[in-house]
Formats: sequence, C-alpha cells, structure tokens
Amino acid sequence: MNDFTDILSDTNIKSNICTKIMWCNHLLIGFNRDVPESVLGYIVLKYGDEMTKLANKDYAPKPGVDYIPKRN
Repeated sequence: MNDFTDILSDTNIKSNICTKIMWCNHLLIGFNRDVPESVLGYIVLKYGDEMTKLANKDYAPKPGVDYIPKRN
C-alpha cells in the first residue's frame, strides 16, 4: 500500500499544498491559488507517470442498455 510519503515530504511541493485526501492507493492534492508554474511542471515531470485523471468515464457499451446480447 502506498503511503505517498515521497510526494508529501517533497520540499518543493509541501509548501504549496493546502488539502490532502488519501484513500486506498490514491492521493488527491489541493494546491494554493498562487502556485508557480515551475512547481506544477516539477510535479508533472517527477510524478507524471503515476498521475491519473480525477474522473475517468467508462465508455464501454453496457449489455441490455446499449445493445441486446444474443441468447443461445
């Protein structure tokens, strides 16, 4: 289980964080309004591979809603 100590203890990020929400292997960070672009760029470069979008909608078709499955 990831406790995100590497991100939360990073001195370049720590001073700009105003909100932290953690749940099962996820971390949501809220930043101050006046975060420099250099800090946001640093976060994307260092942790970008592990970042995901907040809302990933599943566009897969749903059986019985988008199509009727064949019955044998």
